[in-house]
Amino acid sequence: MPRRILVVDDEPLKRITLQIELSEHGYEVYEAADAQAARRIFDGRPIDVMVSDVRMPGTNGLDLLAYVKQVRPATEVILMTAYATVDTAVLAIKRGAYDYITKPFTTQDLLVKLERLFASRELPEEESDDVATFGRLMARSQVMKRLFEQVRSVAPTDRTILLCGESGTGKELFAEAIHACSPRASKPFVRFSCAALQPSVLESELFGHVKGAFTGAIRQKAGRFELADGGTMLLDEVDDIPTDLQVKLLRVVEQQEFERVGGEALVRVDVRLICATKCDLLKLVKEGRFREDLYYRLNVISFTIPPLRERPDDIPLLVRHFAGKHASLAGGKPVELSAHAIDELLRHAWPGNVRELEHVIERALAFCGEGGAQQGERPEIRPQHILPLGAITPEASSMSTLELGENGRLSLTETVSDIERRMILLALRQSGNNQARAAHRLGIPRTTLRDKMAKYGIAG
Repeated sequence: MPRRILVVDDEPLKRITLQIELSEHGYEVYEAADAQAARRIFDGRPIDVMVSDVRMPGTNGLDLLAYVKQVRPATEVILMTAYATVDTAVLAIKRGAYDYITKPFTTQDLLVKLERLFASRELPEEESDDVATFGRLMARSQVMKRLFEQVRSVAPTDRTILLCGESGTGKELFAEAIHACSPRASKPFVRFSCAALQPSVLESELFGHVKGAFTGAIRQKAGRFELADGGTMLLDEVDDIPTDLQVKLLRVVEQQEFERVGGEALVRVDVRLICATKCDLLKLVKEGRFREDLYYRLNVISFTIPPLRERPDDIPLLVRHFAGKHASLAGGKPVELSAHAIDELLRHAWPGNVRELEHVIERALAFCGEGGAQQGERPEIRPQHILPLGAITPEASSMSTLELGENGRLSLTETVSDIERRMILLALRQSGNNQARAAHRLGIPRTTLRDKMAKYGIAG
């Protein structure tokens, strides 16, 4: 029996397009222009997945989500939004949504999410039960399961939390999940990296400034702490904050107040602070590079996130997750992972942790090719596909990494075009769909990138 999808969107063109294209992929698709029509359809027949816009006339998507989960909890919900914020996303997931997707998106983007959803439903029951989740984090290792429980127990409080761990371990996702599990979930979640800016502009970014505070300050500007008022602030790379600003940060932690740069009026805020660091702060205290009083104020509740090399049980699970998340790089088809590839992944030390693993899988999907897919088979990731690009030798990147079809023919033009298309998709994904940054990563002018995107039918 085909899976039943209900598409709810007040934009007729998008709604009908999704109905037609999802139907072409074997789904039984119903469509509704608003929540009232959606409820009539939903109440009249079983629906596997509802794909709903967030902003609609009358009842919005979040309220419709609440109704669906109350009436039929087994129905999964994916929310569409052109106003994608972390606040909306985490609130939707907290209320039971499976995922969300940002407009504009292609039907292929949605198909990837649907395929991943149904694939997860088909996991053996004992395997599904063995996976723990916390927000967008997932794990099978006991060390991470215990960490999830510990962090979840303090998430509803207003206590300051210090997250420690190597780069790429997921500190930002932990902070996002903490915010989602707190009473502040519907309020702003503001993230800020102390290492991203020069010290000269750091104070203004954090605390804001008044008009005329310095050259170029043509108007008053709110800082990140003001933007986070009522919600949660993630202060990443807190070890990089200059010592002269640590005094001001201490005051915010203790009294929830500060002055804008160049101003004298006190600004009071209500912010729950989460700090993250990859360094040993106590060592920095002993070296005189971090204030001792600030350290003890931040270190009231601290958690250390273990590196990926210390939890190998999570690697196969994360590989499957990333392969589904980035399936569009392999033509949108489910991807197999060879046993030898898994062995290579398990042997790697992963100095870049989960972030490195995701990038490796993205690259592997871009290079694993569609030789099998052209014959109705699933593409397969093999050891040669997961080697770092810098480590690929001429031999490793030779014809042995490609497969000829049954007729023995291989078109060089088609192969090069396919690789070029995949690299463009990869660069766009890694650049957050910013064409200028993607062109820079690829080493080509932006105009050339746009021409190639048009050539391969890649949406801009």
